[in-house]
Amino acid sequence: MANYPTNADWGEIHAKAWQDPQFRQLLETDPTQAVKDYGKSVGKSFDLIVKIEPAPDPLQIPEKFWPLLHQSPPACC
Repeated sequence: MANYPTNADWGEIHAKAWQDPQFRQLLETDPTQAVKDYGKSVGKSFDLIVKIEPAPDPLQIPEKFWPLLHQSPPACC
């Protein structure tokens, strides 16, 4: 069975990123290494880490979707 970060682990990872600027920089530039470092610091090892692709370049989004990019979310009240 694959060992991957739980929701609680992600909460701790993000909390650490808020408190530690160097860790935050690592999380932004090399998230796989940041998760490995976090795991090592708490005595865990993760062999399955989800890769998130970078956001698409707004200039590469088809023109038909442009109006959707500028819509405001509905008001809550």
